[in-house]
Amino acid sequence: MSRSRKLHRLSNPDTAERRAQRMLFRHLRDDTNANRGRMARRVRELQLLLEMDPIEFEGLIARLMESMGMRVELTARSKDGGVDVRGIDTDPFRGGNVIVQVKRYRDTVTPSAVRDLFGTLQHDRDATKAVLVTTSKFGPSSHQFVSGKPITLINGSELVGLLKHHGFHEVFAPAYGEVQDAAGQPAIEVAAEPSRLLLHWTGEDEYDIAALVCQGNRALSDDHLVFYNNPSTPDGSVRLVTGYEDANACLMVDFEALPAEADRLVVIAAADTENHPGATMAGFAGPALILEAGADQDAAIVHLADGAESNIAMRLGRFDRDESGDWDFTPALAGYPGGLRQAVIAYGLEVADEEPVAAGA
Repeated sequence: MSRSRKLHRLSNPDTAERRAQRMLFRHLRDDTNANRGRMARRVRELQLLLEMDPIEFEGLIARLMESMGMRVELTARSKDGGVDVRGIDTDPFRGGNVIVQVKRYRDTVTPSAVRDLFGTLQHDRDATKAVLVTTSKFGPSSHQFVSGKPITLINGSELVGLLKHHGFHEVFAPAYGEVQDAAGQPAIEVAAEPSRLLLHWTGEDEYDIAALVCQGNRALSDDHLVFYNNPSTPDGSVRLVTGYEDANACLMVDFEALPAEADRLVVIAAADTENHPGATMAGFAGPALILEAGADQDAAIVHLADGAESNIAMRLGRFDRDESGDWDFTPALAGYPGGLRQAVIAYGLEVADEEPVAAGA
């Protein structure tokens, strides 16, 4: 196979073009329809928290604190003194005794509730910090009041992010219409119509999604690698979509239209080292693949392991076509310290080395 100029740009993308792509992506994600989709999903997630039993909700916050490494104690409801959970953080630098109050509210938490918690903190001889957690939000007056005080305010959106980051995805599974097989494992059923494969993660780091259309463990051709410099296969059966609802990244896949010789579709995530030099997969936290397979099927979700600092790209899994022509998804994690370039080479493609620029060019 000849060395591809298109794949050469894996390691040498045009800076101005990538910047323009990122600007467009952010613009599209801020589009009214995209915001509406993000808000609708977040409303469903928060609704699940609101519907929880109060004691169950406090227990969830306690388990979240334990997952952060704290020693936790739930207070007796008749003697809590405005404190729902107590935690001890043993970290020598940031540690201390934390008192937590949780409020499953639909409306904005009043500033008086924040001031009351501060009063409780002042009268608690052991506590060094207070945290107020809510399923709603706080107003400007509350944020202004806690400025400079050992109080942390966690709103509903931040709470959802923390829960996902620390692996509590099962709490939100009903919001995605999660489908499971008989063994209790997430099952993906691929419809005969184009499907949207969404990739979600938490945190601020940016990652790219890529797909390889393969026969076995070899990509069909350079053109069958879909990534930021090649957003579609020649037949359009796999293509990148920007700005789809609240997804961090999205692929549109028409499984029925894939080439007849293709029996595998490999999905890869890669750190955006062009805009973030030195970036790794360490910030790829709480990743989930969600397949929206069609109007008549519930979305299916598969939660994956977090990324590692030692890798710059990560294979997330693959779709395989069986003898009957049906496609099944298998999580198949693999790390690539050499980034997307290394992943591409592993599937039989060649990446052109950088060519020197002629004098005067």
